[in-house]
Amino acid sequence: MADFSIIIPCYKQAHLLPKAIESALQQKQDGDLDLEVIVVDDGSPDAAAEVAGRYEGVIVIRQANAGLSAARNRGILRSTGRYLLFLDSDDFLRPGMLAAAARALAQDPGIDVVHGLADVVDEGGERILAEFGGRDLSVDPFHILLRGNVGPPVTFVVRREALARAGVFDTGLRSCEDWDLWLRIAAGGARFSLVREMRSGYRTVPGSMSKNLEVMWRTGSEVLRRSVKLHPDCRLCREAQQAGFASLSLSVRPLLRDVVRAPGGALRGARILLRNPRLLAWQLRWILKRGLGQ
Repeated sequence: MADFSIIIPCYKQAHLLPKAIESALQQKQDGDLDLEVIVVDDGSPDAAAEVAGRYEGVIVIRQANAGLSAARNRGILRSTGRYLLFLDSDDFLRPGMLAAAARALAQDPGIDVVHGLADVVDEGGERILAEFGGRDLSVDPFHILLRGNVGPPVTFVVRREALARAGVFDTGLRSCEDWDLWLRIAAGGARFSLVREMRSGYRTVPGSMSKNLEVMWRTGSEVLRRSVKLHPDCRLCREAQQAGFASLSLSVRPLLRDVVRAPGGALRGARILLRNPRLLAWQLRWILKRGLGQ
């Protein structure tokens, strides 16, 4: 049994896979860690399995295309690690990331999830555009997470037992599946700890799932609607859910702006808003607030 399992799903990103795999393998040298790296080729047409197979010791799984959540779940079933990290094929770990996680987990064995920060980088993986993460979840993680996701999957390391209690990724969600999982884990009473030394790279790639405005809005809304039911008749949940919708609507605004600025985009943007009345209401609210100087 390994201490850590790093699970890397891949679909149509074989050209980015070496960076992800090498950053994972580097963690062994940085902290003398017992870890396994599992690559799940999710029916990728670009020889992802062959690329992964060039690295000694990497476990390679092939499956028919079933989506990101199913690929991660396949990796979970194959894994043996006490702790798991989900590394998308277009992201990468900074040196010492898992060593920092290991130190934090050793200092407090009662912690279920440690999480850090990601540098948001351009497609080339070099230029840092922003930072994602850093919200402390040590107190009341469920209601904080209900207000919005606090980081990409690569920033989290989760104890296997916490997954066993909460379940795995929901294959019915086409986006926000990681947010849904962290909420379920938090609702079960798990303890979270922020470890700022846990650093990673979160790449912005054209056409990535997080770029699909309508999918992101609808699945995020579904996550908010069903998560609040985990704590029935809870005032804090209702307040946090409202804040979550506000955060979600703000997060899709740049995507909506990109749609509108494209040729023929005004009509397409109008159709998206008409198909999603709640999103339209939130966008009008932001416009009104800006007009009133709030």
